[in-house]
Amino acid sequence: MKRQEISPSSASFAAVADEALSTVAGGVQRGAPASGGGIMGFFDGIYKGIVFDVGSNKGGTEMANAMYGKHATAKDRARASAAMKQFLVAGNKLPKGAPNLFG
Repeated sequence: MKRQEISPSSASFAAVADEALSTVAGGVQRGAPASGGGIMGFFDGIYKGIVFDVGSNKGGTEMANAMYGKHATAKDRARASAAMKQFLVAGNKLPKGAPNLFG
């Protein structure tokens, strides 16, 4: 079977023939988890969630204290912790010192 090249700018999804779609292999799914899935992938997500929570609480509190000093309020610490958690989740990397148990 001849390989068919389709330019994204010149063709729409509707114009792709069913026959061409049946031979598609590979690719990357946007937003797909880094792990291969299965039971270890399940635990990886839970583990990262716990580590991100603990890391954001510790890092956010330290960040608020560094920014505001003795004037840091509970709201400042909560806001800094939320920002730190967004940073950790967006990077999908464990904080320094956290063991990577599931790859």
